[in-house]
Amino acid sequence: MAAHQLYVFNQNYSSWSLRPLIVVLKFDLPVNVSAFNLADPVSKAEAKKLSTTGFLPALTVASRYTVSDSLAILETLAELFPEKKIWPTAFEQRAKARAIAAEMHSGFSNIRNFLTCNLRVRYPAQSWSADVSSEIKRVLTIWENARTEAVSSENDDGWLFGQFSAADAMYFPVVSRFLTYCVAIDADEFPLAKAYFNRVFTDDTVKKMYRTGEEEDWVIEKYENVYPGMTFGKLVA
Repeated sequence: MAAHQLYVFNQNYSSWSLRPLIVVLKFDLPVNVSAFNLADPVSKAEAKKLSTTGFLPALTVASRYTVSDSLAILETLAELFPEKKIWPTAFEQRAKARAIAAEMHSGFSNIRNFLTCNLRVRYPAQSWSADVSSEIKRVLTIWENARTEAVSSENDDGWLFGQFSAADAMYFPVVSRFLTYCVAIDADEFPLAKAYFNRVFTDDTVKKMYRTGEEEDWVIEKYENVYPGMTFGKLVA
């Protein structure tokens, strides 16, 4: 039995939970995962007891102490399992990966507020505000710059720094949002960012996570009825 326990909220809705979860699954870490339902007050109350902040995700390490916050959890997992190389191994790439991970962790509030996480649905393309558009462009620029450096590196596998890392985990929920909301990526301006976006969805772990999210029967109305006059809660062709 795994000595560590990761507590997460709904896989379909909880972008913060997705970040450490994809690392646990992708690196096949010996960590038990327990999911709680944000839509159920009882389940939500039980989850809050497991976290020092009252929020999930949270990681209990060897039944001794609990780490809250997705980025702190990723750093903890990287130290618990150094052989897995959760961050890039080269110092410069590792520093850059941490910088863009921290930028995602602390920024992009407009994307969070107006493109809420929902793996199950596909919304028609929208005209975004200047603030949202600016943040979308910044994300694409980050991807483009990272991939420009990584594309010619040894053992490049299409991820931001060549091999999958914690940086990809931090941006995975944004990749999912761009799919959910049909965010257009200009292949002329951001060719490597677009290729990266497509690469993410070829990954077996990502496919598995999408299947799990889509199969959840937990529904939270405020994350479904985003646009008036449309029916949500299921995959839209």
